Amino acid sequence: MTLTLSLAAALLGAFSAGEGGQAKAQQPQMVLSGTAIGGKPGQGPLSKAVFNHQKHEAAVGNCESCHHTGSMDACSSCHTSQGSPEGGNIQLSEAMHSAQAKASCVGCHYQETKKKQCAGCHQFIAAGPKEGSCVACHKDPKAPAPAAAKPAQPEVVTIGSISKDYQACEFNHSSHVEMLQDYAKGALAKGFHTQPDTLCQGCHHHTPAGVTPPKCGTCHGKAFQKEDPRRPGLMAAYHIQCNQCHKAMGVDSPKATDCKTCHAPKK
Repeated sequence: MTLTLSLAAALLGAFSAGEGGQAKAQQPQMVLSGTAIGGKPGQGPLSKAVFNHQKHEAAVGNCESCHHTGSMDACSSCHTSQGSPEGGNIQLSEAMHSAQAKASCVGCHYQETKKKQCAGCHQFIAAGPKEGSCVACHKDPKAPAPAAAKPAQPEVVTIGSISKDYQACEFNHSSHVEMLQDYAKGALAKGFHTQPDTLCQGCHHHTPAGVTPPKCGTCHGKAFQKEDPRRPGLMAAYHIQCNQCHKAMGVDSPKATDCKTCHAPKK
């Protein structure tokens, strides 16, 4: 993600050390303004990102989770737009967006996706910022929210790919969607799952938002191919998606070895 963040000048001193070394937040919210890397001439700024410090402070409860050096100075004092020795030559954009750094915005949020109620979908999603997620933070707070589309959703999906040997598998689509919607009611999830079809992309992982997903066999119609190892055959795709999702979310039933729960033999 080619972003660089610089703290608004008026809020660079948002934190100051109080008596006894205790941090004292002076602003409930901090404004982060984005520019292209290096702030090169002709490259306009991104929409400002409003960081609700008060809400994050209450959720985390530990200043050092973000202020990892123990200093309450602004992040940009060490992590400059170009990188500086004081900040380990880590640019401000990386400090905010690194998925591997627990003290970064993206990294902290990524840790949350490892929880059982999130891991079913997020285990298949690569770590790191997504282009489509930029607007979750970098948006005009005065701009009206876009009208939410309501994608059509079937109640039950019948999977009959191996109906020659087994009865068709009935997948209760609506109950799975309702479960995911319940899990996504938290404040963090609401901030990034802004459209009704965002949750759909956990399974329909290559379908753009708002587009009716094709049948899985459209992409996974062939068996394993050496030239395209990341695209498994249809049977493997189903079992990886279903079984691994259940495993990540701690769902015991059906067990991966209990084939008859989903695939009833033909009589």
